Amino acid sequence: MKTHLLNSSSTDCNSLEKRLYAIVDALGREERNLGNNPSGLNRAALFIESYLERLGMRTQRQTYSVGISECFNIEAVSESYLGNHSPHWIIGAHYDSAPGTPGADDNLSAVAIMLESAFLLSQIPNGLKNFRFVAFTNEEPPYFTTEAMGSRVHASSCTESGDHVLGMLCLESLGYFTNESDSQELPEIVVHKTALPTGTNTMDPSVGNFLALIADENSKGFLDRFHDVFAEGCSVPLLSAIAPDLRLSDQFPYWDEGIPALMLTDTALFRNPNYHRSSDLPETLDYSIMAMITKQVTASLLLISNG
Repeated sequence: MKTHLLNSSSTDCNSLEKRLYAIVDALGREERNLGNNPSGLNRAALFIESYLERLGMRTQRQTYSVGISECFNIEAVSESYLGNHSPHWIIGAHYDSAPGTPGADDNLSAVAIMLESAFLLSQIPNGLKNFRFVAFTNEEPPYFTTEAMGSRVHASSCTESGDHVLGMLCLESLGYFTNESDSQELPEIVVHKTALPTGTNTMDPSVGNFLALIADENSKGFLDRFHDVFAEGCSVPLLSAIAPDLRLSDQFPYWDEGIPALMLTDTALFRNPNYHRSSDLPETLDYSIMAMITKQVTASLLLISNG
């Protein structure tokens, strides 16, 4: 199944790179947040809904209020989706940007990969039957960690409704890579495992050219499965860590609900000099690596969900 998926015409690298760039470029020229540009946040939401609906998916808004503002997460499932009470996986990425930045890496790179993963899965018969895609609002300050954070609202609702979520994959800042020396910092973490591309002998943690998978203890089984299948064919080093203190994105509200969750990231603030700045623009991203990530995410989710 993996070979069939990766060899299909829909995953032609050049076409996939162009589609990823088109998504980031369409949304990555303005802020998307309630404080500075709520209309930009709404435009991004409409773009995401339209994209998913063109794939034949059903979308719905999970609406809630923050002060006088109406906010919403966007959910999308296929017509073949078996329902929230059937075993399923959540793939999520936040679509808002921090104040002062158009947020190309943080987090349109991840939004683009999420949308294109949905597209690739839609090309496989019943490929979407046990996946729920969620675009979160209000991940960025001043809402991060508060009750107004979109992923906190969504994770809580999963518990309240008794949803059968097998695991959640958080896509966070996945477009910035560099081979320059001393381009990477890392917080103190205990590395769980690493994987290197074919022909690579070592991994240099001071060079910002790798991907990181972050889990809590409850998510270790999910981490092991995802790491091993994702690493096959991954063209950059992959580092996995059990790091429950790295509550830096939309995975941690699911941890708090006891739901296994992983964050896949380029490490964002630990690498990208454009983090939360006006310079976080579409042209700073590596669309070749983003295309690889999209294919690996899609193939890995398929293998895990069918395994």
